[in-house]
Parts: sequence; structure tokens; C-alpha cells
Amino acid sequence: MESLATQLLDGLRRGRSVAEALARSGDPEPGTAAECFAQAARHPDLAGSCERWVPALLVSARPGFGARRLTELADLAREQGEPLDLTRTPLLAAVLGSSNFLGRLLLRHPGWVAALEGALPAAPDARPPEPEWGAIRRAKYQGLMRIAARDLGGRPFAHSLSELSDLADACLVAALACVTAESRTEAPALFALGKLGGRELNFSSDVDLLFVYQPPGGSDPAEYKQRVARLISAFKQHLEAPTDDGFGYRVDLDLRPEGRSGVLANPVDAALAYYETFGQEWERQMLLRLRPLTGPASTLSSFADGIQPFVYRRLIDPSVMHNVRDMKARIEAERRRGGRNIETDLKNGPGGIRDVEFLVQSLQLFFGGREPALRTGNVCEALRGLGDRGLLPAAVSAALTNAYLWLRRAEHALQLPEERQTAAFPAERSAQAALARRMGYDEPLGEAARTHLLEDHTSVRNEVRGHFEALVLGDRT
Repeated sequence: MESLATQLLDGLRRGRSVAEALARSGDPEPGTAAECFAQAARHPDLAGSCERWVPALLVSARPGFGARRLTELADLAREQGEPLDLTRTPLLAAVLGSSNFLGRLLLRHPGWVAALEGALPAAPDARPPEPEWGAIRRAKYQGLMRIAARDLGGRPFAHSLSELSDLADACLVAALACVTAESRTEAPALFALGKLGGRELNFSSDVDLLFVYQPPGGSDPAEYKQRVARLISAFKQHLEAPTDDGFGYRVDLDLRPEGRSGVLANPVDAALAYYETFGQEWERQMLLRLRPLTGPASTLSSFADGIQPFVYRRLIDPSVMHNVRDMKARIEAERRRGGRNIETDLKNGPGGIRDVEFLVQSLQLFFGGREPALRTGNVCEALRGLGDRGLLPAAVSAALTNAYLWLRRAEHALQLPEERQTAAFPAERSAQAALARRMGYDEPLGEAARTHLLEDHTSVRNEVRGHFEALVLGDRT
């Protein structure tokens, strides 16, 4: 039986409509897509490489849209005297068919195509970019482009999480250097929390951060605190400022002592005293993912070492499981009361990302005081440690790791089109088919890819929820 790609290529060569083949592949607007493919096939710099870009676009989320973007990019390259060479950037078509915002960026900056060179583009440079706001944004978006291409090119998805985190680390280090120079104030110590702390950042995510500092000898404590607060405010403002090319990062500082009502940064002693006196169980759980990022080494180590006894207790506390269970139940109940359909929420819904995180973190809090190997903010590393030490059956550890990575890949694929924060599994058939394509389901028929996605989604959620109920929700003693 003739493959869809062969059928489409033959139709383009003969000047026939390829709408039927595109409809079967899953394009939601096959008629328009057929015109876009025909136009691309006639382009002098694309006609000779149809065998490269046609199959790639055929299993992308939006084949016709990608073909149109490819033609527009080829036109720009020709105008600049450097014809588009898809032999050097074989994953360009897949990126254009998968991400609307990356396509727009490439049209604004055609020279950025060079970031996609190679059969599998190189990972982003982990070194901080130049400490200048425009350079930081460029580094971020060229890095996102490479990571997206590497995802679509089939390298292990788990690497995506660390690559996104390393990219953010580099940009945040440069950003802190920027405001430090501009404010002429010594940089405070900067810690990562949340998914960045665990080196598992989302494709589009806030970065959860915590600042602490040591006042210089002889300084006025109140005046110095104000200077540090101004520095942090400028750091956040510059990173979040919207531009034509996007923004740096959304910065979330709400996990600091006393949350939004607290000062933006505390001296080390004051922060440690807060947790010792007022720290709550959810803050112990949150601080599992604390990771030093940049700043004075003595300040980083003083706080990181000083917080360990609060987070990891030598005596096993059976209330840990109860507290984590109750917190997860409250989150689900609050979202239901707010009218949200959490059944389709990959993050907070039953069998979602939070179930894995909360299960793992409850076991880390339970055993971490006696098992230093469990003291990591990375979910997959913690699952491996739990399995290696027999604290979880090895089969359960492996199953939860695979399920977690599937859920995170789906979350990334939802955020890839527009760099928008979302974890809502789509209800529309066309959106489900597009999600399947962005996740790498490459069955020729779009409906087959969609069916495979739905089967896996159900299986993964059931797997995760079953273990969560048995190990956390089921513990009601």
C-alpha cells in the first residue's frame, strides 16, 4: 500500500491536489494546507528537497501551517542572499509544524535558523550569556528553539528537563550580574525552588526563586535590606518585561518566608529562625527542591546547610504521609470548588504530575533523615533512590518514572505552540491529534496517532493514581 508521504510527494510532482492525504494525516484544514504544500513545492529553494520536508511536516501538528512558514522563511533567506539549505537544518520543518511562536521568531530573525544546524542540534550553552537584557532574551529563545528541535528529533525526553533548567540557570546568573552592576549592590545568594530547583523545568514555566543575604560588616541593616529589595525588584521587572521578541522568565518569589506578605529577602539567620520557629509541613516539602544557584559561596552554604535539620528529620514521623495526603486532597477540592475540571488537568488532576511529586516527596520526608541519597529535588533521581534502597518496589519505581516522564512530555507539548502556561489536556479531537504529533506519535494516519495518545493517557493516569492511592491516600492510620 502506498504510504501517505509517497502519495503526497507524487501528487505534488504531478500538480494534483494533496488535500485528501493531508486530511488523513490529521491536518484540520486540508484544503488550505494543500495550497501551502503546493506553494512550498514550487519554491526554487525547496523544490529539490521535498523528500526532506514533506515527511517531516506530514507527522507534525500543523502540516499546512508549517509549509507556509517554511516558504516564508525560504523567501527571506533568498532576499538575504543565503538560500535555505535543509540539509544543514533537517529538523527545521518539524519545528515550524509544531510551534507557532518559534515560527514567528524565526521570521523576525532568519539568522537564528543557524541554531538548528546538525542532525540533532547541540544543547544550549550552559555558560551564562553576556550580562545584558537583550542578550539574555536571545540566549533563552535560541536555547528553547534548540531544545524543541532536540525533542522533536527523538533524543531522550528526560534530557529536555535538565537542558531547560540549565538554560534558565545561565540566564538567571546573567540577570543577577546585570542588576548587581546596575545597582552597585553586592549580589544576594540566589536559590532555585520548584521544578527549576529539581532541574526539571517546564517548557513554559515560572521560575520559583528564593533570595537570602549576609549584610556586609558595618552596614546599616535596614538600609541594606532596602537596597537588596530594590535589586530583587529590578531583577524581576527586567526578566518579566514583554518585548517584541518575548520576555526573559516569569519570576515567582512567593515561596519565601511569610509568602507575599514577607520581605523579598532575609538575612540567613533570620530565614533559618523563621523556619525553625514558624515553618510548616508544606514548607518542608517545598524546601526538598532547594538548590543553590549563584551568589556568595559562604552565604549559599550557610543557608543550604542550616536548613537541612528542618527539612530532613532523623526521627521518622508517621504524620508526614497524613500531611501530604491532606494537602493534595485540599488542592483537588479547592480546584473543584473553583469550577475547574481537574479530570483533564495533567498537573493537578487525579493521576497527574502532582500525584507523582507528592508521593515521592512524602517518602523523601519520611526516610530522608536517615537516607542522604534521597535528598534531591529531582523526582526521577528520588524514584531511582527509593527503588535502589527497596523503599519502593523496583517495578513501581520504574513504572512511576515512565509515567512521570510521559506526563511531563505531554505538558511540554501543550506549551510548545505558544509558550503558554497550560496543563489542560484538550477535549477537541483536532487538538488531541495535534498534541499526539507534538509528543512524537508518528502513525501515518492522524486518527491512529490520536487514539494511541488517548490510550496512553488513560493508562498513565490509572497507573499513577493507583500507586498514589495505595501509598498516600490509602494511608489513613
